[in-house]
Amino acid sequence: MRKYELMLILNPELGDAGAATLLGEVKAELTAVGAKVEKEDIWGVKDIAYKIRNSKTGYYALYNLVLEKGDFFAATKAFNLKKDIWRHMFVRLEDAE
Repeated sequence: MRKYELMLILNPELGDAGAATLLGEVKAELTAVGAKVEKEDIWGVKDIAYKIRNSKTGYYALYNLVLEKGDFFAATKAFNLKKDIWRHMFVRLEDAE
């Protein structure tokens, strides 16, 4: 098992309710690929360093999760198909025991 951190930047025009719905879909996708979400940290709307789709803000969410090596590729494909997920990045942390 490996530990990962997942950072998401969502469309800020979704609002809190729309973002909560989309993040529910994200958690369902992570669960479907066998991930165990250890921590969920919703940052909300924050300024971003450069414009994405003519917006200077993004809705941020951060997840700490544990999953098998390489299992996040299926989730990445699903995230790429969702138009309101503007950016996502998995970062590998230290290995779980």
